[in-house]
Amino acid sequence: MYIFPYFISLLLSFLIFVDCYQIRVQKQWFRYPGNPGVKIRLTKKGANHVKSMGVHVFNEYISKLRDYSTSLPFPQIGLNGVVNLKKLRVTNYHPPHLSVLNFLPPRHIVLGLENLDVSLSSDFVANVPPLTFEGSLDGSIIGMTIAVTTELLTDTNGRMNAIVRNCSALVDRSHVTLNPTGPMGLLVKTFENSLNDSVKKRIPEIFCARLQNLLEKNVAKLFDNLIKIDLKEYFPKIHDNLVVRDVFSSFMSQFSHGMFIDNKMISQPFITMDYIETNHLGETRFPSSSHSTPFYPRPMELPESSGDSMVHFYISDHIFNTMLYQAYQDNRLSMKIDETNLPSEMSSFVATSCPTRKNPTILCVGHLISQIGKSYPNSTASFVILPHGLPYVMINPNAVSIDLSNRILTYVQPESDRLSQNKTQILVFSINGQADIIFDTNEKDLNAKLNMNRFNIRLHRSSVRGIDESSIARLSPLSKSFITPRLNAAIQKAVKFPAQDTIKFINPKLKNFEGFMALSSDFELNREKIMNYVMKTLI
Repeated sequence: MYIFPYFISLLLSFLIFVDCYQIRVQKQWFRYPGNPGVKIRLTKKGANHVKSMGVHVFNEYISKLRDYSTSLPFPQIGLNGVVNLKKLRVTNYHPPHLSVLNFLPPRHIVLGLENLDVSLSSDFVANVPPLTFEGSLDGSIIGMTIAVTTELLTDTNGRMNAIVRNCSALVDRSHVTLNPTGPMGLLVKTFENSLNDSVKKRIPEIFCARLQNLLEKNVAKLFDNLIKIDLKEYFPKIHDNLVVRDVFSSFMSQFSHGMFIDNKMISQPFITMDYIETNHLGETRFPSSSHSTPFYPRPMELPESSGDSMVHFYISDHIFNTMLYQAYQDNRLSMKIDETNLPSEMSSFVATSCPTRKNPTILCVGHLISQIGKSYPNSTASFVILPHGLPYVMINPNAVSIDLSNRILTYVQPESDRLSQNKTQILVFSINGQADIIFDTNEKDLNAKLNMNRFNIRLHRSSVRGIDESSIARLSPLSKSFITPRLNAAIQKAVKFPAQDTIKFINPKLKNFEGFMALSSDFELNREKIMNYVMKTLI
């Protein structure tokens, strides 16, 4: 599930040139609610791997059980007593010989643990009014089988809940030995048979309670990692006191501040005999987002067969389009390029006076548009990037396609105004572009390549004598020499599987469809990481 934050970071690398100040109803918008933006299918194969990890955690948890307290009734002829067990601890534990997971449509799963053995010891205080006895006991449970039926439900906040509806346990045999202290020890020993019956009933109840606690606490919390996905970890971090001379990193850091995916569940989980399916909102938002978008995800027409992978993620282009819409509403898409925020190796780009000998590796606006250099020598230009329509992202079977249209305001500082620091607007031109991002996978990594298919520049107005359409057209090669290489470098740096310290994707396959992409993969959970996480929730 954490895979789509990386797709968003890749798109941002391209969309740094995009903004939008006028939101009109787009013909591409889908106006009917009810469809998920993200759909996840955990297959039986994947669920069994999660089950194996969960059983391992349960075994570790039970084997280290210490300082547990409970009480056991032991009715005798003419007597009704209670044994209070203190400092109950497991001294030996043999995991179940077999664990089984079954799906029970439409919303239940059944977990079975067969033939586990446990030995334990405890201090006890027995109360048989008016008498009180103390001592210790040693006991063993042999051949215990547990069956747990759990229902998966979505609450009103879109969170996943696991509710244990039934837990039953059968014990083949048990034995308890009392070690009483004091002069009444022989009398206490007569209670052993009765106490054995109580232990045979009570200890399985303890195991069921522990298993219920493990399931209900952790299933919900693990799913919470999918319900709201914080995207700050996937973008550059810029500290407030740090001067950053990289307009791309600065823009992306400011753009992504507080950004998250609202991935709450929009329907009840659906369980078949083959998989568990959850449907999620899949909408990108910011803390200041006051309302949802006026458009919704399109239906995802899933293939009849998704293969035998452990998990399938179906990710709609709705995530990317809501990101752009909400960013516009929060005024996060504006960008200014000048000499103060360009890396040193790119600072020559805004210079109006360039080296006498032209160097193809050095970009200089005074060379690209010579009329600017002649009219405003020894100065620097600045560019304010504004939108001209909301860009639209569309996933098709071949690529992730992006259309953009924006306007560029160009300023320079005349020599006569050097003291006042006032800049003069000299150009307004527009860029209309279209690009494809093609994703691929290998055994370990995601790969991506950006192809700029269209990069058209049009002059709108100029205050510089001699600048016309042909002058502005000289900026077009920037798409190949300047923009595309840097975007591809950013993409290659960003493309990787997320949460690699927790989950390892095995043999992933990525495929595009109309309106969505599907990532299918086997996976392997990091046992130590999962164990540490679960144990923290149980403390």
